[in-house]
Amino acid sequence: MPELTAEQLARIEANRKQAKERLQAAEASSSSAVAGVDKGAATQGASGNSNETGGRLRASKMTRGYYEYNLSTMRDTKAGFIEEDKVESPEKKRRVLDLDTIALELSAQDSCVECGSIDLDVTYFKVFRTQVCKACIEKIPDKYSLLTKTEAKEDYLLTDGELRDRDLFPVWEKANPHKSTWNNMLLYLRRDLEQFAIKKWNGLDGLDKEFDRRDEDKRARKEKKYRRSVADLRRRTRADEWEKQRRERLRLENEHEHEFEATGDGDEQKCTSCGLVIEVEEF
Repeated sequence: MPELTAEQLARIEANRKQAKERLQAAEASSSSAVAGVDKGAATQGASGNSNETGGRLRASKMTRGYYEYNLSTMRDTKAGFIEEDKVESPEKKRRVLDLDTIALELSAQDSCVECGSIDLDVTYFKVFRTQVCKACIEKIPDKYSLLTKTEAKEDYLLTDGELRDRDLFPVWEKANPHKSTWNNMLLYLRRDLEQFAIKKWNGLDGLDKEFDRRDEDKRARKEKKYRRSVADLRRRTRADEWEKQRRERLRLENEHEHEFEATGDGDEQKCTSCGLVIEVEEF
C-alpha cells in the first residue's frame, strides 16, 4: 500500500474535524428541542388547569395522536368504548303541549257544572275550558271521556280536515305512549265531537242513517267482489275442464290401435276411430 503524502493527511484531518463539529452541533440542537417541549408541555398543563373550557386540546408535534377529552360529558356504553352525549337542539324535540305554560284563571264562582264541586279538573279546564270535577268525569263517560283521533273518525264519521281545526275542537296533545318516536297522541273531548256530529249529520238519527248507508255500501262492494271471484273461478274451471278433455282426446288419438276397413275406392283403407286413410298395395 503506498504511503500518503503530507497534503493528503492534512485534508483527511480537516474533514474529520468538520464531521465532528457537525455531530456536536446536531446533538446540541436536539437536546435544546427536548427541553423546549418539556417546558411547553408544563406551560400548557398549567394553562389548561386555569382555563376550564372543557374542549379538546390541540396535539403538539411530540404528542401527535394523543388528545385530551372532557370525561364529564361522556358516558360509558358498557361495550368497550365511550361516547360523548349528543346535545339535541330544542327545535328537533317533538312539541308536546305543556300544561304548565297555560295560565290557570279560576275564580271563586267557578265550580263543576254537573255537581257544583269546586274541586275542578285542572287539565280539562286548561285544555277544553270545561268546568268539571274528576268524580263527574268518571260518572259521565258518555259526555266527558276522551277519544283518540282514530276513534273520533270511526264513532262520529269525521274527516282529518275537521279534526285539524283547533277552532272546532280543542285537543290535548300528548307524547305517544306506545313509542316516543311516533306521532303525538291527540285526545278529543267526546262532548265536543258529539255536538259537531249532530250539526253535521242533522242529529243522531242522521248519524245512524249514515252508518247504515256506509255498511250497506261495504256489503255491496264485498258481494260484488265475491261474485266476480266466483265468476272467474267458474271460467277457469270450464277452461281447465276443456283442456282436460282436449288432452284426453289427443291421448286417445296417439295411443289407440288403428282398425282399417276398405272404403271402396280402389286400394284405400280408412281407420274406424281416427279416420286415417292409407293406400294398400297387394303383391
